[in-house]
Amino acid sequence: MKPQPKPLTLIAMLLLGAAATNAQVIRVGNDGSDTVTSYGVKALEYVDGAQGKALRTDGYSTYATTTVDPSQIDSTAFAMSLWCAPETYPMMNVNEAETTPTYATIVGNIDDAAKTGFAFELSSQGDYRFRCYAGGWETVCAATGKMPRYGWSHLVAQRNGRRLYLYNNGTQVGMVNMAYPLTRGSQTLYIGKSAQELKAYGLFDINTFNGLIDDFAVYNSLLSGAQLDGTTQTPDLSIPASRFADDIYRPRLHGMPAANWTNESHGLTWYNGLWHIFFQKNANGPYMARLHWGHLTSTDLLHWQEEPIALAPSESYDLKGCWSGAVMTVSGQPHIIYTGVDNARARIVEATPDDDNLIDWTKQGVIIDGRPAGLSDDFRDPYAFESGGNRYIVVGTSKNGVGAMTLHKNVNGAWTNDGSIFFQGTNATTAGTFWEMPTVTPMGDKWLVTATPIGTGKGTVTLYWVGTIGTDGTFTPDNATPRQLELDGMSKQGFGLLSPSIAQKDGKTILMGIVPNKLGSADNYTMGWAHTYSLPREVTLASDGTLIQKPAVTLNGGSAATTLTDLQLNESQKLDGVSGRQWQVTGEFTVGTSAFGLNVLKSGDRMAKIYYTPSTNEVTVDLSGIDRKVNDAGVFDGKYVSTLPVRSTVGSTLKLDVFLDHSILDVFINDTYAFSLRVFATDASANDVEVFADGPTTVSRITAGVATTGIRPTVAEASTDNGWYTLGGLKKTNPTARGIYIHRGKKVMIP
Repeated sequence: MKPQPKPLTLIAMLLLGAAATNAQVIRVGNDGSDTVTSYGVKALEYVDGAQGKALRTDGYSTYATTTVDPSQIDSTAFAMSLWCAPETYPMMNVNEAETTPTYATIVGNIDDAAKTGFAFELSSQGDYRFRCYAGGWETVCAATGKMPRYGWSHLVAQRNGRRLYLYNNGTQVGMVNMAYPLTRGSQTLYIGKSAQELKAYGLFDINTFNGLIDDFAVYNSLLSGAQLDGTTQTPDLSIPASRFADDIYRPRLHGMPAANWTNESHGLTWYNGLWHIFFQKNANGPYMARLHWGHLTSTDLLHWQEEPIALAPSESYDLKGCWSGAVMTVSGQPHIIYTGVDNARARIVEATPDDDNLIDWTKQGVIIDGRPAGLSDDFRDPYAFESGGNRYIVVGTSKNGVGAMTLHKNVNGAWTNDGSIFFQGTNATTAGTFWEMPTVTPMGDKWLVTATPIGTGKGTVTLYWVGTIGTDGTFTPDNATPRQLELDGMSKQGFGLLSPSIAQKDGKTILMGIVPNKLGSADNYTMGWAHTYSLPREVTLASDGTLIQKPAVTLNGGSAATTLTDLQLNESQKLDGVSGRQWQVTGEFTVGTSAFGLNVLKSGDRMAKIYYTPSTNEVTVDLSGIDRKVNDAGVFDGKYVSTLPVRSTVGSTLKLDVFLDHSILDVFINDTYAFSLRVFATDASANDVEVFADGPTTVSRITAGVATTGIRPTVAEASTDNGWYTLGGLKKTNPTARGIYIHRGKKVMIP
């Protein structure tokens, strides 16, 4: 449903006059200011811009309209100026890549039905132009080249004689004949979106601008020289802190982009003193379409900073998206291998870094030109490994209806593509019909192989095998029956940790993956983000080939708020000093005959429970006792139950390590078993934490602490003055020019 318009006071001013020396100010609006209508999930956001303050759009819902008086424009001699900085290009089409570009309005009042107005426009592929109507004829002044992302563009369109010119940062980028006077158009000016409605999934605007929009001005005289120039200033495209300041669901200490959509994380690597992880990103909204490669960095796997987008669709082989892949090391340097997708097929592409911070990348082109014959059309998600002095890539696929991985060997600098199979499941029920996101990792004298299959008897889950790799590069599992990464019973049908990314450093193997929120599009639209990653896990192999998993980080790095020892428990006890939705509790319980565990997200007599029952050897997460956004109806229905592979005997110690970060629970048991799940508690006061036992139970030690806030790239909040928001500073760049100024700032009078 379309959000209700939110009134926002904005000044729209009209400068005109018979002579430049006698300019007159006219305010557009009944009360001395223009009433601007803003649209979107959140209020309009303002950050430092090129000329003062700039509007930061969210890419899928926020835009504005205001009223101006175009009749004052000189239709035969004018200059229109706009400052903007895109993060990504408009979506325009979620189903296929556009080979013929279509355009979204950045700022304008163009009306194609009436054949009136003007607009600065940007296409889904980065083409840009100024378009207007003149004497009923469409006039298009297209720029050569693409509009830069992550940089300011100062666009100027001006008519000089019978020609229309387009400039970007002082350089002429377009010119077209314009024989007739400008048909000025209506009084409604759109900022950040085209006038027409164009939505994906019935919710998300896709003909919107994603980035910064600063000053827009119209002059009845020409600009020249420095008036056309750009700026050396780098635009701050961070997400303002205000956008999610009151969000009780959004994790703070888990890797995820600063806004909008993510799915698989991939390419976890340690390089040049930082952890890097890349991920599937749609910066245009919290929905899946035309994926880019996002990039996060961290020093400790806990506090994350988002970097600029690493890869964006730009070539014929990846116009539909830069899909998943991995990072492979070549001569000590990380290289990206990814799935480039056009409208017909998938290919494997390589990219190399331009700097040691892995910020900018250069695509080197296709290295595996599509699927080998005899395999499924689905062919994606490459992963690289080395064995026996040879370099290999595996790619997820399907053969005869069962998940598999192809094998590609580097021979004399080129990759084979002969249909060789690295490994395939035995049947679809246990191994699925297609394998996503394969990984291959050395673990001592064994190899760990993971895949996230589609179509198993449990739906989508993460599976693993342990075995050996032969001299021909193929994998032989010690046991053909796969094991499940998540504690069995806690993950099925796409719930839990999926598509792990794995890296090794200092003898440790670190694993993390996406934990989908499993909410619908309407919730994603309202929240403004979708999905997060698990807490990093350190994994090792047991002698029987099972994977041992424990936390790779701790939130209680400092002094715990609560430490209790030798606690004799026969009921519930509140953990003083621990509340909210960002904490870690570690308890070591002596197993008896009574159930024990934690009450979390507690408010009054309502709570969620995480507990172990000795009589059944079951771990249970029961969410039925809280008010929540229900994301598991018909699958778990709020009750997650798992039987531990090894029973804890009476008198033994069971260690329960629980991390809560707003809407994600990461649970570790005996530093051996792990699972992650999502819980969206709607009661903002549901914050208390208790330890409990249903009968006499000894807690040898329990520590609990509230975590520090994760590092997020945010900008300073825009200043306000009695409700007046700032967007762009008014700068009279040409003292002799006259025309329309759209000023996003405080009340001013122009003499």
